[in-house]
Amino acid sequence: MITIKEAPLNRKLVVRSFSVDEERTFTDIESRLMHLGFFDGQIVKVTKKAPLFNEPLLVEVRGRLVALSSEEASLVCVVVKE
Repeated sequence: MITIKEAPLNRKLVVRSFSVDEERTFTDIESRLMHLGFFDGQIVKVTKKAPLFNEPLLVEVRGRLVALSSEEASLVCVVVKE
């Protein structure tokens, strides 16, 4: 399992879970991501990464393009769909 931040471009990905750091809680970010459509089983695709520092990332989810910060993208665990 990898995060969206580590995912290859233009590959279908299946959302599996949120990665939560034990020292910090990301409830607000998790809530925002879920409202945007990032939930277990959802198909997403990273379409672009900014040329400098790879941030933000442009992710296609539910037919929409969503810009995610590096921090947000590192919270969403995915698997590459075969």
